[in-house]
Amino acid sequence: MSNNLNNSAADNYFSLLGLSINFDVDKTKLTENYHEIQKSIHPDKFANASDLDRRLSVQKAAQINDALETLKNPIKRSIYLLSLYGIELGENDMSVDPAFLMEQMELRENLSEVNNTDDPLEELSNILDDVNARIKQSIGNLSQLFMKLLSDNESDDNAPLLKEAKEQVLKMQFLNRLQEECMNKEEDLADQL
Repeated sequence: MSNNLNNSAADNYFSLLGLSINFDVDKTKLTENYHEIQKSIHPDKFANASDLDRRLSVQKAAQINDALETLKNPIKRSIYLLSLYGIELGENDMSVDPAFLMEQMELRENLSEVNNTDDPLEELSNILDDVNARIKQSIGNLSQLFMKLLSDNESDDNAPLLKEAKEQVLKMQFLNRLQEECMNKEEDLADQL
């Protein structure tokens, strides 16, 4: 695991879209830059070009699309930022504190019991509000952690901050899955009405 940001990749998603490396991105600028770049490399502009140039245009357009999708989503952006530090998240990586896991179990239990309450939609709304507040808090925590990491990139020991950022990303993944479960439950309840 590297403690320093890997700046060797000139074509990181941030530079591809004309942004500085940062957790907090200006979504308007991100979208504007994306559209400008897409116009300049759109495959239609290379219709009369060589096969190689057309292929390169398609590849670049796909890369720009991937960059946009990654940078506009806080979880994907966090995972990408961690990857720039050489940290990859495994699919079964569950290294979060046990207290958080217990909270998740309680929230899921509350969600499973929603149908047994007097007002299931109201109870579901309360759970969803709680989950959304936790996601917002996680995004704020990640913003602060990456701000510290990126401002202190010269430090030889960013390992504690990187570990904390990784754990925060894992927590946010749990919360996003729970948010999706709440939304699915909401659809199920609406169908029952």
